[in-house]
Amino acid sequence: MLGLYLLKKMKVNFNYFPNIGYITADVPSDLLLELDKIINEKELERYNKNLAGNIRKEFFIKKAIPIFQNYILDLCLKYDDEFNYLKGIDVCTNDVPLILHKMWVNFQEKHEFNPLHTHSGLFSFVIWIKIPFYNKDEKNSSPGKDSNHNLAGCFEFQYCNSLGSIIGHSIQADKEWEGKICLFPANLNHSVYPFYSSNDYRISVSGNVCLKT
Repeated sequence: MLGLYLLKKMKVNFNYFPNIGYITADVPSDLLLELDKIINEKELERYNKNLAGNIRKEFFIKKAIPIFQNYILDLCLKYDDEFNYLKGIDVCTNDVPLILHKMWVNFQEKHEFNPLHTHSGLFSFVIWIKIPFYNKDEKNSSPGKDSNHNLAGCFEFQYCNSLGSIIGHSIQADKEWEGKICLFPANLNHSVYPFYSSNDYRISVSGNVCLKT
């Protein structure tokens, strides 16, 4: 009891190791409208061989790049203001600007998934266009509904903590996340788990930001 009493009286300071994270935001409605027109065009270039996704319908959307260029680069600068990310990357002898290099759309069906992977470039992002389920329904439809780690339908990051242990951080993105964007470092491991409660498409748009040389 004496030890417990002394601990209660003791002043303790908690200190955290710095780490980088991700940012989320609502995509402006005018950009979403333009994007919707592009992804619904009849003739889109298949992009599967360039992507890790175990997804049948993945397409390059070159027309979206100039429309989203300024918005995405503004988000990259906001990210760097918060996390001071770019100063730790020293790969060029001169300052060169960022450029939105690639964008693609995924039409993900039930049971399809994106395995753990990273992207090329400095920044990557995902825009959730359509998510055909609510998290509660998805969890109940999952084969892991009785599991203590049910990740059906989730978007997940994996990273190392200060002890070197691999940590998973999941975003339970459901219908309420439609129209939102998540931006993060391109070499941050991430995955998308399959969903089970809907026969409709889960539609997302992603892209990479690189250095313009």
